[in-house]
Amino acid sequence: MAETSGNIFERIKRKLDIVEEIGAVVPLKKSGKAFKGLCPFHGERTPSFYVFPEKAQWRCYGCHESGDIFTFVEKQQGLDFRDALVLLAERAGIALESGFGDGAAEESAETSARKRLRALNEAAAIWFHHQLLQSAEAQYARTYLDSRGVNGDSLALWRLGFAPDGDRLSAYLLEQAYTAKELVDAGLAREREASRGGGLYDYFRNRIIFPIRDARGQTVAFGGRELGGGQPKYLNTPQTLLFDKSATLYGLDLARQGIKQANQVVIVEGYMDAVVPYQYGFRNVVACIGSAITEKHIRQIKKLTRRVALALDPDAAGESATLRGITVAQEAFDRVVVPVPGPTEGAPRSRKGEPKGMVRFEEQVDAEITVVRLPPHEDPDEFARRDPDGWRQAVAQAQPLIDFLIEAQTADLDLAAPHGKIEATRRLLPVIAELRERTIADEYVGRLAERVRLDKVELARDLAELRQRLAREGRTRQASRDADGQESDHDQSGAPVDRLGEKYPDSGQSGPVPSYSATAHVRGGGGTAARLLAERAQEEDCLGLLLEHPEVWAEVYGILTESDFASTDIRALYVAFTSALQVSPALDAQHFLDELPAVLQEAAVRARARVAVGTPEEGPNLAKAAGVSAYRLKRTRLKEEMAELDYLQRDAERSGDLDALRGLLARKQQVLSQRRALDAASGLHG
Repeated sequence: MAETSGNIFERIKRKLDIVEEIGAVVPLKKSGKAFKGLCPFHGERTPSFYVFPEKAQWRCYGCHESGDIFTFVEKQQGLDFRDALVLLAERAGIALESGFGDGAAEESAETSARKRLRALNEAAAIWFHHQLLQSAEAQYARTYLDSRGVNGDSLALWRLGFAPDGDRLSAYLLEQAYTAKELVDAGLAREREASRGGGLYDYFRNRIIFPIRDARGQTVAFGGRELGGGQPKYLNTPQTLLFDKSATLYGLDLARQGIKQANQVVIVEGYMDAVVPYQYGFRNVVACIGSAITEKHIRQIKKLTRRVALALDPDAAGESATLRGITVAQEAFDRVVVPVPGPTEGAPRSRKGEPKGMVRFEEQVDAEITVVRLPPHEDPDEFARRDPDGWRQAVAQAQPLIDFLIEAQTADLDLAAPHGKIEATRRLLPVIAELRERTIADEYVGRLAERVRLDKVELARDLAELRQRLAREGRTRQASRDADGQESDHDQSGAPVDRLGEKYPDSGQSGPVPSYSATAHVRGGGGTAARLLAERAQEEDCLGLLLEHPEVWAEVYGILTESDFASTDIRALYVAFTSALQVSPALDAQHFLDELPAVLQEAAVRARARVAVGTPEEGPNLAKAAGVSAYRLKRTRLKEEMAELDYLQRDAERSGDLDALRGLLARKQQVLSQRRALDAASGLHG
């Protein structure tokens, strides 16, 4: 009998000891009923990372990340939910297919094809590597790599290879019982025209081979550099069942830990630009395959860091790629909502006629994007090899995004002429308007004024007028949405409310105060089991509303984070839903659900079934119901965290751990501040 998704997750958790699994990565020390250690997700000297074996949960009171063993593996290894599930199921010795319900047959067939393709790629990688090390024909390739500074350790680590002329790889793989169709589907061979004798010919010939691995370190494709002056210079495996060029970063499997340790990723353009810096100790460098940075790349990166340094080639094409990369990164990174003091013009008023709050909430990109300036005519691998200290300094002193843009966007303008000055301000003021830190924006206005030799006061006035116009346009769009029955209680361009202290716990602001009234809430009996069932019901209620009515997303997004969902399948479903909605706001909910793995489809069916019959179908009442549901779930999580903190505080007091005690007390203040903001915004008390 097929397992339900819930059973699969719980069976995996029972099979795997969360303390043992996390302890293999994080040195843990017993602390009462919990274990503590240094958080692997942010730099710290005093342990604030706790594992609770009874609950099979972990939480860091420094960076506020939390979750279960699935969440830990996803964050620590940079995997998505599906890959983490596969990895942990294998580790637990559980056949994953048993949890895929009605989709088991299709999933099993796809899994079988993937395994076969992985084995084929592995066999090809070994053959290519052997050719590089042993073949007399590969002498020029070995000499070339040596001239580029690649040593023997790097040859082995990256498993570099060589593809000779002829069709020898195809002949070898056919001897290993792979079929001609499998070789063609894998992108390793092509079918020769019948007029030329038919049969297969090798796709890669007379090229240095760079095996391309996924985040788990498994070979999924190959890149080949031409050695005889032919074209194209670089040739990559076509898209396959395992390989999507727009979603793969070369070297991410090796760089993942270095990215987390440095809390920064450096993105370069070519294979050698990743190989050589790694050899010289720079372990946080990855390469996009081709010069295009995509949203799929950024989705992988933001699981590891929010700091991105672009180090693309210092030529016209490289600068163009940098500008495209900046645009993609800005759009793909999450946006956070920050409080800006002062009432908003035209803001909604409370029932007493007063402006709603003395704070408005604005969005900004939750990332730091910088640009590494390279010496003229020198690629990253050449620079890192010639001057490692210079490379280190260039990355450390990477230009802030706006500094680079001011240079790049004015390089082709005659700034002495009026039309050049006008064009420069037209290009750059909208960029500066995106900055919500007013002191930083003011500084950049000054830099732009100096660059174009205009009066700073006049530019600042132009910026203020631009912001007012953008705000008016935002309010117009919001009014249009309200007229369509998607009313929002937000006071600025439909922006969601602040994350109640999650991002800005010390702001002292309580957030906007929607006049929501409470709806029916989950009631549970006494005891731990009943409480856990009631909490899961809360999660399903909230997610069910989102799945049934995606238009209420804005009411929920600013209140909840993925860590507020304790159930593994519900949290994974929430993450998948939010990611899909950020890519396509006009989400087709049914199409989204049909594309989910069966384990998550089961969770979605249960969540949608919980949506009350009396729930409003549209309009402001529906928005309020979604907001109240999210507030109740958030409040439950804050109460749980406060209970954990009380327990840990007593333990720290008994053991005399003053450093831990200070950190716990500081977090308690933050949670209390969040709860006050929550109560003020929702009207929920008690």
